[in-house]
Amino acid sequence: MSVIIVGAGLAGLTLAFALSYLTQGKKDIKLVESIKPDKFLHPNHNGRTIALAYGLCRKIDALNLWSLLDPIATAITRIHVSELGSGGFFSLDASTYGIPFLGQVFELNQAKKIFFNHLEKNKNITLYCPNTVILVTQYTDYILIKLNNGEKIKGDLLVAADGTSSNIARLCGLQWKKRDYQQIALVTQISTDLAHQGQAFERFIRNGSLALLPTSRGLSSLILCLEQEQMKTMYNWNDKEFLTYLQTIFGWRLGKITKVEKRYFYPIESCTRVSTIAQRTVLVSNAAQTLHPIAGQGLNLGMRDILTLTDILISAWKTGKKAGDFSTLKQYQKQRIIDVQTTIDFTDLLVRIFSHPCSTLFIGRTLGLMMINDITYLHNIFIKRSIQ
Repeated sequence: MSVIIVGAGLAGLTLAFALSYLTQGKKDIKLVESIKPDKFLHPNHNGRTIALAYGLCRKIDALNLWSLLDPIATAITRIHVSELGSGGFFSLDASTYGIPFLGQVFELNQAKKIFFNHLEKNKNITLYCPNTVILVTQYTDYILIKLNNGEKIKGDLLVAADGTSSNIARLCGLQWKKRDYQQIALVTQISTDLAHQGQAFERFIRNGSLALLPTSRGLSSLILCLEQEQMKTMYNWNDKEFLTYLQTIFGWRLGKITKVEKRYFYPIESCTRVSTIAQRTVLVSNAAQTLHPIAGQGLNLGMRDILTLTDILISAWKTGKKAGDFSTLKQYQKQRIIDVQTTIDFTDLLVRIFSHPCSTLFIGRTLGLMMINDITYLHNIFIKRSIQ
C-alpha cells in the first residue's frame, strides 16, 4: 500500500523524493496538495527566504536533490551576531571549521517551484491537486482518507506536512500547545551599498531582533521581529521612513541601505503538538512544531524530521515492517524528541534573554556575547547549532 503525504511544500516534497530515490521508485507515494498548481507555481515573491544548514545540505545532496537547489542558492560563509548598543559580539566563519559554507540561502517560492516541477520525473508519485482531505479514518492495518471530490485513498501511513494550520492534525484530534510572543515578523529584501559577500547577520535590538541573509540576487533578505505595538506603527511608513529606522538599528556594516522591497507581515507564535503521532499517522515539520524565527531553526528542524522519518521507514521496509506500524512511529517519535525539545528550548531562551529590557541582563548579554567569541567551548556550541 501507499505512503500518503498531505502537503506539497518543501517538507512534503522532500520526503516524497527521498522515499522515491531510496526505494528506486518501487514504493507507491500519494501526494495531496490543496493549492491549485497555477497559484503554487506563481512567480510572485512573498518575502520568505530560508537558510539550510551545512549538514542538511550535504544530506540532501546524498538524496540527489541538492543539484536542483544549487542554481538558486547563496552560500553563507560568515555569521555575525551582535546586540544594538552593546560592545559584545561573536562571529562564525566557515573557513575556521574547514567547511566551504555554514549554510545556503534560497527563496522559498523558487525552491517549491523547482521541486514541484521535478515531480514529473518520479512516476511512482501521484499528485492530487488541488484537493483537500475532509475525512481521515484510521484502521488497525491501514488508513483511509477522503478528498473533497469524493475520492478515497488507502495507505499504510499518513504523513501530515501541511503546515502550522494542519488540517490533518485537526481531523485526527492532535492538539497544539501555543506560546504567543506578542510579536510580528516583517519580511522583505533590501539593497545595500556594500556587497554582502556571503555574510549573514543576527542583531538583537530592544524588544526584538533582526536577521539579514545573503541572497543570489545580490540583495539581503531581512527578517525583523518586534512587539506588536511597535510593528503596528510601521505599517504605514513609507520606504524612506523605514530605511532610516533600519539603518539606525542595523548600523553600517553593509554601508548605506539604499532600497527596500515590498514588506510582508506575519504574526509570531511558537506551537508544539502534545503528540506528533496517532494511529498510522505522523506529523512533521511545521505541522509538528512551529518556532520563533529568531534563530532561523524552523526549516532545519523540520528537515531533520523528514530525514529521520525517511531513515526509519527505509529500515522498517527492509525488516518486513509496514510504514504505519505503531512500533515504527514510536521509534520515530523517540528519536526526534530530544532534538525537537532542545531546539525549541534554545530558541525560546534566546527570545526571553534578548527581549528583556533589564540593564543587568543587558550587561550580562554583552559579556555573554564576548565570551562566546573568545571561549572555544561556547563557540563550538553555537557552530554545532548553526551547521548541523
